[in-house]
Amino acid sequence: MHLKRIPLLAACLVACLGAAACAPNMSGNVYGPSNALQAQNVATGTVTNVRTVEIRSAPGNSDRVIGAIAGGSLGSYAGNELGDGNTLATGAGALLGALAGDAAARRVNRIPAQEWTVNLDRGGTIAVVQNDTQLFVGQRVRVINDGNRTRLAP
Repeated sequence: MHLKRIPLLAACLVACLGAAACAPNMSGNVYGPSNALQAQNVATGTVTNVRTVEIRSAPGNSDRVIGAIAGGSLGSYAGNELGDGNTLATGAGALLGALAGDAAARRVNRIPAQEWTVNLDRGGTIAVVQNDTQLFVGQRVRVINDGNRTRLAP
């Protein structure tokens, strides 16, 4: 492997891994700027159930194209280096890299979360999905609603 190409390989790898860290935080403790300094309705209740769910957003075509291009580029480079310039190895690396890049782009759009069921003190039951593991069944919680979103907080 040519030592001059190692920084390029490292940069491609960091870019691919960095995309996975860009998933939004859907915890009850995270607020966006539009929520600051806004009155929000608060109710109280008790958590009665929790189950694991997955928040999934469909990846946009551009996300998948970028993932495939980045993966294909990295794969063709690796195939070329490992195959000592062999065209077949370069092509196979590009194909496998493109498939891996597309799969990574689809995976970034999956966020593990929990569905929390809460019996409200005022009557009624609600379920709120958020990725917040600090809550537990039997816990008293505040149910905070800004008119669009509902979150749970201890």
